[in-house]
Amino acid sequence: MNKRLLIKSLRAVLLTAALVLALVPAQRTATFAQQAGSKADLTPIFWQRDPDADFEDEGRMHCAPTAVSDGLIYLARANGWKDLVPGTRKKEDQIDLIKELAEEFGTDPSIGGTNPDKILTGLQSYMSSKGYEFNRLEVMTWRSLSAGNKKFRMGTKPEMAWMRNAARSKDTVVIFNFGWYREGDDGYVRKGGHWVSVVGAGGANEFMLHNPILRPEQQTEKQSLILKLLDEDFIVPKDSGEANMKGYYEGEGPGLPHGDSVSAILDAVIVFSLKKE
Repeated sequence: MNKRLLIKSLRAVLLTAALVLALVPAQRTATFAQQAGSKADLTPIFWQRDPDADFEDEGRMHCAPTAVSDGLIYLARANGWKDLVPGTRKKEDQIDLIKELAEEFGTDPSIGGTNPDKILTGLQSYMSSKGYEFNRLEVMTWRSLSAGNKKFRMGTKPEMAWMRNAARSKDTVVIFNFGWYREGDDGYVRKGGHWVSVVGAGGANEFMLHNPILRPEQQTEKQSLILKLLDEDFIVPKDSGEANMKGYYEGEGPGLPHGDSVSAILDAVIVFSLKKE
């Protein structure tokens, strides 16, 4: 008899608990449905000089925040991370994101855009404010880094296998920085540069880009970039960079248009992936 009463009592408790759980509202999560597709398909094709954005200096120096915004929206779409970016569908949302990143990066058209060190610092600040941590944050570059960011340097000369593995990884964002080098009397001199978003790796030494200096319809058509190893001396005055860029990569292809008098040298590569805190 006592055993039967005990069983009835347990059933009553379990039934009550089930009813309570059914009535409690489901906890909200800052996610939406993940989207299927390749990295190229899920990465935006925003034009940094879009007049609707009304960026400073008509967006000429906004390649870095635009390229990074492409990568963040890709991660938000691929993982369903609604709170990572202002939105993933509307152009206005990406404009807001680019402006926020430009502020975090200290993008300044008066001094020529954004260097790798400022991007690393700004990325850390942005992710902290959104409640995300880095699974990885890495850079390969000869360009100077502040003391707090030197721990992210994996080397000075970008390595092909490292770049290709990151470009093919679905959870990883890859950003290339090319320096524009012009030949002078004493060698080559760096005259500015450009950031692009990497959306895949093709054949040998080939990468697929979304280049923010190109209009959207051109970005979908002109994606291919071939990296060619500099196996001969490429002398650069010391105040412009390394004394010799031999061993670095030169970029050519429809994805990275530039004048015939310019050599596009891969100066920096930033790689990162994220996780929720």
